[in-house]
Amino acid sequence: MADALLTFCASLIEAAYRQGVILDDEKKIAYGTQLLFRQGDLIIPINIYSSKKKGITTVIGGSPKSPLRAVMQQLLNVPVDVPENRAHGWNLWAGTDECGKGDFFGPLVVSGFICSQTLLPKLASLGIKDSKLLKDTEICRIAHVLLKQFPDCIETLSLMPSRYNSLYSDFRKQGKKLNELLAWMHGRVIVNLHKRYGFDGVVVDKFAREDLLPASLKELKGLKIIQRTKAEDDIAVAAASIISRYRFIQAIDALGKTWDMVFPKGASAKVLAAGKTFAQKHGKSRLTEVSKTHFKTFDKI
Repeated sequence: MADALLTFCASLIEAAYRQGVILDDEKKIAYGTQLLFRQGDLIIPINIYSSKKKGITTVIGGSPKSPLRAVMQQLLNVPVDVPENRAHGWNLWAGTDECGKGDFFGPLVVSGFICSQTLLPKLASLGIKDSKLLKDTEICRIAHVLLKQFPDCIETLSLMPSRYNSLYSDFRKQGKKLNELLAWMHGRVIVNLHKRYGFDGVVVDKFAREDLLPASLKELKGLKIIQRTKAEDDIAVAAASIISRYRFIQAIDALGKTWDMVFPKGASAKVLAAGKTFAQKHGKSRLTEVSKTHFKTFDKI
């Protein structure tokens, strides 16, 4: 059985490596071996036992909530917990979410993701959940896989500060506010996705009163729309939130490289200090290129 155990471990290590999971440590345990796998900041132990009666058996350790657990479950052919779509029973649907609404620096990003019932096990194995519950390293890891494996299921509209400020000004002249701009962005993303696949409906993380979004979807009359808070429990919305967050991270990092400074996220005292530093170096007028100028932070600067 020693040869069978070695063969099984070698096969698992190779399969894990193909998924971006590496072997971090190995040690002998009673009746078998413990392999410690790592993916970024995530670590999970796998106990592998060998006996004449049962053959090779495995036990996955670590936190039950670890995103890496689902990856290892799939590699070990253990059934993955697939989230239920309690809000609807659609076979094909889209989810949308935004990022950057509360950030003084950087863009406003809205993304959409098309999901199907057949995709659920694969998406669940990636550890997809609300982006606010994930570290940036996990965001990047999952986003890379989504963008590589499901490019046709993804649509993103990103308004960098200059474009954002211009559009926001146009909306204000029409008596409209930020939520109307957001509704327009979600609408464009949904329409563009619907041109690729005629999905059954869309779930949106609610950002405003419910009549705003349908007004931006006049060309898709009859489309079923679910708008609710905490909609990230729908895996399509969670995937969209991850893509939006990833694109926001990319954009704000790019701004930092362009202007040779760090732009903090949010609208805290650190953000105000960074804004003052930027204005001193480059002039207040150039804040329009890196920030959302309708924020109170802008007036304070």
